[in-house]
Amino acid sequence: MAIVATFAIFHGFSHGAEMPEDSSGFMFASGFIGATTLLPCSGIALGLGIARLSSAVSQLWLKIGGGATALVLLSLVSGVI
Repeated sequence: MAIVATFAIFHGFSHGAEMPEDSSGFMFASGFIGATTLLPCSGIALGLGIARLSSAVSQLWLKIGGGATALVLLSLVSGVI
């Protein structure tokens, strides 16, 4: 947990350093917090929705989602996108 907390601090600092000088700190932080909250909540909702499908269909969609995620990550790492 200490390692994750350390990375979280530096990750947050890097986003704060990206803030435009002429923008409101409150508005920037509000948007950042909102997006940070929305992303995991939408992922959880999507996962729960898939889990409610029949077992065979949910397994298929989970495999498709995992494969799509892996392809996107590989293309990001390789510099394609």
